[in-house]
Amino acid sequence: MENKLRKLRPPLRLGLVVLGVMAAFAAGPGLLRSSQAGPSDFLKAVKSNPGMAKALCRQFNAINADGHSVYSSTGLEQVASSQGISTGDAEILATYVVGLYCPSVI
Repeated sequence: MENKLRKLRPPLRLGLVVLGVMAAFAAGPGLLRSSQAGPSDFLKAVKSNPGMAKALCRQFNAINADGHSVYSSTGLEQVASSQGISTGDAEILATYVVGLYCPSVI
């Protein structure tokens, strides 16, 4: 039973993070700095290209297979360098992609 609960925790936590990010965007630019007011280009790219999201899921699974979480500093650095974005943006991208396309990724 405890093992089943452990498997539910990361997706639930991820879902809460995604909801928080969506709520911040829905609240409008007043909560965000002007440079963050609109959705980032990399999120637009993933939204319009599900194949890109699936490729990212494969990358995230490979990071997991190497014994790292996508959300660890090592995992975020790998995602950031492969996408040409900051580690902060990589965390947002990973949260979005994992939440919608590959919830089994940790």
